[in-house]
Amino acid sequence: MFLAWRVQNPNEEAMWLWGLSIVCECWFAFSWILDILPKMNPINRQTDLAALRDKFESPSPSNPQGRSDLPGVDVFISTADPDKEPPLVTANTILSILAVDYPVEKVSIYISDDGGAILTFEAMAEAVKFGEVWVPFCRKHNIEPRNPDSYFSMKTDPTKNKKRPDFVKDRRWIKREYDEFKVRINGLPDAIRKRCEMYNSKEEMSAKKAAREKNGGVLPADEPIKFTKATWMADGTNWPGTWHNPTTDHSKGDHAGILQVMSKVPEHDPVMGYPDEKKLDFSGIDIRLPIAGTRITPSGGTGLVGSTDQ
Repeated sequence: MFLAWRVQNPNEEAMWLWGLSIVCECWFAFSWILDILPKMNPINRQTDLAALRDKFESPSPSNPQGRSDLPGVDVFISTADPDKEPPLVTANTILSILAVDYPVEKVSIYISDDGGAILTFEAMAEAVKFGEVWVPFCRKHNIEPRNPDSYFSMKTDPTKNKKRPDFVKDRRWIKREYDEFKVRINGLPDAIRKRCEMYNSKEEMSAKKAAREKNGGVLPADEPIKFTKATWMADGTNWPGTWHNPTTDHSKGDHAGILQVMSKVPEHDPVMGYPDEKKLDFSGIDIRLPIAGTRITPSGGTGLVGSTDQ
């Protein structure tokens, strides 16, 4: 009605401006109609997983063994500072990707740490270790979402649409394992600090012993005992990344690089689990994990690593 009134009542004193406004208003009205029509009859599309399996995972003349023809997927997770990016959050992200509903041999995960922190490195190792039970649990009971923190924080009934009779027992066990996993992750800073203190005290004792031997069995009183307070890995070697007490070649932006494969390259054929009294019954469940690696970026590096050819 407003548009009809505008057309029937032209502005005689500014016809060019009136004509331009009429054209614009007609165009906006037409655009509004085009926008509102699809909303009156919305179309919801959903991926047909069965059709994808028939097309990409069924035996064919070009694929006689029926292995997946889906493309490989490389996932990069970047982090720089475990104080600002809690390792538990990063670990949950990794676990959700490890458990993704996609052919295992087609997924590769790379964790790139520009800060070179040993805390991130050891937290990722713990995440992959917990993934060995979390991923088969997700496959066995079709768990969604597959981020453990999100899953256990859901307010809905966890038993809904679950058909296996052992689900409640399995969920109770995996929840206990996840709580212990969180305790280990949160306790890593203190564990690393105590380990470094132990190894550095041994280094100090060795330095004092060497000083006594050079000074006739007596510690020199006029000069302090010099030794480097390093950051130590669990195997008793120096951490190549950033140290808690930064030194040359071991500080943020100035440290060596390291590439560690956390989980082995999965086999092309499924590896089925078995009953385990101490864990869960994974009989008939594929227990493979996607390949996961940690990249500690050296100074001046880009943080990117090459993908694997699946």
